[in-house]
Amino acid sequence: MRKPVKIVLVTVATLLLLLVAGIAVIAARFDPNDYKPDLVRMVQEKYQRKLAIPGTIQLSFFPKLGADLGRVTLSERQGTTEFAAVDRVTLSLALLPLLSRQFVVDKIRVDGLQAKVIRFKDGSTSIDDLLPKEEEKSTAPAQPEGNTAVRLDIDGIHLCNARIAIDDRQKARTMELRNADLTTGKIAEGASGKLQFSADISAKNPDINGKLSIRAGYTPRWSQQHYTVTDMDTNFKGRLADFSDLSLTLSGNAELWLATGRFALDRLRLSATGKRASEAIDAQVDIPQLAITDAQVRAAKLTGNARLNAGTRTTTAHIELPSFEGTPQAFRIPAFVIDSTIKDDKLDARARLSGPVTGDVDKMLFASPGLTVNLSGKQEATAISGNISAPLSANFKTQIISISKLVADLSLPNPGGGALQLKANGNATLDLGKKSATATLAGNLDQSRFDLRLGMSEFSPAAYTFQVGIDQLDVDRYRRKPATAKPSGTASPAPTPTEPPIDLSALSKLRASGNLRIGALKIANIRGNNVRVDLRAGAGKLDINPINANLYGGSVAGSLSVVSASPNRFALRQSLSGVQVGPLLKDAIGKDPIEGSGNVQLDVTTSGNLVSQLKKQLAGTARLDLRDGAIRGVNIAQAVRSAKAKIGELRGNENPQGGTASTAEKTDFSELSGSFRIANGIAHNEDLVIKSPLVRVSGSGDINIGEDRLDYVARTTVVSTLQGQGGPELQALKGLTVPVRLSGPFSAIGWRVDFAGMASELAKQKLEEKIGGSKDDIKAKAQQSIDEEKAKVRDQFKDRLKGLLGK
Repeated sequence: MRKPVKIVLVTVATLLLLLVAGIAVIAARFDPNDYKPDLVRMVQEKYQRKLAIPGTIQLSFFPKLGADLGRVTLSERQGTTEFAAVDRVTLSLALLPLLSRQFVVDKIRVDGLQAKVIRFKDGSTSIDDLLPKEEEKSTAPAQPEGNTAVRLDIDGIHLCNARIAIDDRQKARTMELRNADLTTGKIAEGASGKLQFSADISAKNPDINGKLSIRAGYTPRWSQQHYTVTDMDTNFKGRLADFSDLSLTLSGNAELWLATGRFALDRLRLSATGKRASEAIDAQVDIPQLAITDAQVRAAKLTGNARLNAGTRTTTAHIELPSFEGTPQAFRIPAFVIDSTIKDDKLDARARLSGPVTGDVDKMLFASPGLTVNLSGKQEATAISGNISAPLSANFKTQIISISKLVADLSLPNPGGGALQLKANGNATLDLGKKSATATLAGNLDQSRFDLRLGMSEFSPAAYTFQVGIDQLDVDRYRRKPATAKPSGTASPAPTPTEPPIDLSALSKLRASGNLRIGALKIANIRGNNVRVDLRAGAGKLDINPINANLYGGSVAGSLSVVSASPNRFALRQSLSGVQVGPLLKDAIGKDPIEGSGNVQLDVTTSGNLVSQLKKQLAGTARLDLRDGAIRGVNIAQAVRSAKAKIGELRGNENPQGGTASTAEKTDFSELSGSFRIANGIAHNEDLVIKSPLVRVSGSGDINIGEDRLDYVARTTVVSTLQGQGGPELQALKGLTVPVRLSGPFSAIGWRVDFAGMASELAKQKLEEKIGGSKDDIKAKAQQSIDEEKAKVRDQFKDRLKGLLGK
């Protein structure tokens, strides 16, 4: 017995001595650094990248065969820019498994990895050349018969202090992992292990900034593409998109078959808490069991809850799927339910989405033929009720989701008060492959009959199209009424109202085009017919062109351009033809300062973030051409008649004539025309012409739109050919020009007869009558005799009006 044992011991000792001797010879004769140039050249030739190992490669032989590469860098393809760098790489191999062609890597440690991966706009990436090609996999040489396949086992990987950046130029997204640490257990076919991962993560589009950690057990079966994850505990804390103080956790077990797309989930729980501005969210989904295998589809009862608190408003949602079983080719969920509620001090509403679901996993077909939405509740004293039936089908192989025979019958609160009734039928289709959607809807909104066609050609950013036809629409019916102040026992000064800013931020991302047709429209109390509007929005700009309608006996045609900027910019071009201006202004502003029909031309621009700023920045041109109307608020003929009282002043014993206009007063005209040049909110006019049977009026001055004020001089001339019209006062003043100055706020325009100007006019008239001749002769002679005539004007004017005074 002793002899065999002795033989074995001697044999083992001999083998060990030979192994040690072999290691010693290798250590003495083999230097891996001699092969660095060959390795660098091979990487350059195969990948067109520059590999650099500036340090000395250190080998170890016992108890593990290992290497310490030190710092390693790799350039971008066909360039010198650094693609990746590692401060230190060490690995070790178990010796004995090498004898049976098994590479058992004891440990791999990578310190200070830094890499940047780019996805270009054409979809290619900066690491495509480093990834194995399919043809390379299919043409790989087969193992010689009788040879044992090489097996790769890794006892563990430790990655510490890594930084990996991803630049997705196709989607305009970036992501970066910093301070990344990864520790794994054994990585081998069928071997179980545990991993821990943590990193700081930041990204743009969407905005992410937080810390990610993962703990899980795993069992890979590479040959079957079968992976098992156990005791998973994933957590993210930080900011995600609009949510701050966000905490996301995912826990449970999962089994995945990647080749067939099958999976099994066990005790999976997803929870989230966070804030968005002043809103707080809390959500949770529990999946006790959900499996889709080759043999069956099965699920235990699934539940989910979400709660959103925003001030006094609370929104909740509850989802419930009952237990069900089936096969991948045919399964049926009896009825899923999603209940949601919204509550605040005025609103208490509930929506319930429910219906059965059938499906075929292999064909990727799913349907809910009885999908319905039920609404109930109330807003203050207005009831909310209604039903929506929307049979749904989805084919994820063709990537088409459709809703056919949509029927809606709803009674909803009207922002303008009371309830609105909506009844409609339609359909919708969503094409995920083409990233497009279409929908049609026709029905009645209260007394309005509408036909709506919507489209979306892209999802991100969304691009909308629309065509809307409505027979009649009263927009004012749906506008929220301004709040009225409650009376109080003690009077107190009303606070100065804060002017709300004009928010056009929605235009910055809006892409849309379409048209609107309305048979009869009422908006802001203005009424029009046969309205046609074409709209196009993009890059922060909204163009509405044309804007056509029949309006108050005439028509309007024009365009409007709005740009979201700092400040916002507006441009308006409008041409009103044959419009009754009085009724238009009466409906629009509650006043009719001008009556008559005719044409109005506007070409103006402005900028600002407040309405008051828009008024003060108004610039451009405008023109009026009206017929057979009146100017309300001032009676120019009456002002001329008042000259009787002024005669005493010319004699030195009366006060100046003036007053404040009454809205009941008006100046009739047969023609009114004038053009305006507008700058900084002030419209300046030099060519006003008003004609009436009794008087002719010309004028010039400013209309201060920004300050709602008028500063204007109307020069009124009694018709020279007057034959007894207008009373003895006007008969006595025929041919005389009387200047009337209009000034003050629009709400109380003041007027004053300019008698100094009237006296100068009379002096000029007398000179012309006496001197005669051409205008040039009159000017020459008037310069010589003006002093003389001025002295006589007073007496002559008194004589001319002697009969008027009865003296």
